[in-house]
Amino acid sequence: MTQKLLTVIVVVLFSLNTWAADYEEGVHYFELPIAVGVVPDGKIEVTEYFSYGCGHCYQFDPILTAWEATLSEDVEFNRTPAIWNPFYRVLAQTYYTVKAMGILDEVHLEIFNAIHLQRRNLSDPKAIANFLAEVGVDPVSFAKVFGSFGVQASVQQAEARGRAYRATGVPTLIVNGKYRIEGQAAGGQTGMIKVAEFLIDKEREMN
Repeated sequence: MTQKLLTVIVVVLFSLNTWAADYEEGVHYFELPIAVGVVPDGKIEVTEYFSYGCGHCYQFDPILTAWEATLSEDVEFNRTPAIWNPFYRVLAQTYYTVKAMGILDEVHLEIFNAIHLQRRNLSDPKAIANFLAEVGVDPVSFAKVFGSFGVQASVQQAEARGRAYRATGVPTLIVNGKYRIEGQAAGGQTGMIKVAEFLIDKEREMN
């Protein structure tokens, strides 16, 4: 099944499951003890806490991508990479590098596929640069941005946000810097989306 077809199917499924549900704090989602800063434009922020090295994140990505396309203008979606070990740190730095280069949309799925579909070892910057060169990214430019102060600062900020999220696994969704949604508590990945929609509505009512 192609990625495009899967995305269409997911969109249709969401359109057929618009029934309202009530979810309980501490059961289906968790309120953070200290809220994390969000986008300053007044929008409701939804953050995926993820890693390219996570197989569950790879499975969740087409579902999340389809849902993102349906979000209203008052909702902003973004990602924060988890940094729990040296491998995840390299991948987090890669995420912020391709984002700074303006090519995140073009290579996001390529990186996921390389790790989980092609089973390539992308555990060091040189291996990642060589792989990205195959999809048209200049390795010299990649290396320069990878080691830049801006990317290093973004990684440090992601590490701080990750501690504040208090998540024990990925993928995790954070709604408006206040609420954490985990797959097991929400009833799976589709459940995570439904709880997120519930919390988005909750935030709208508070504004």
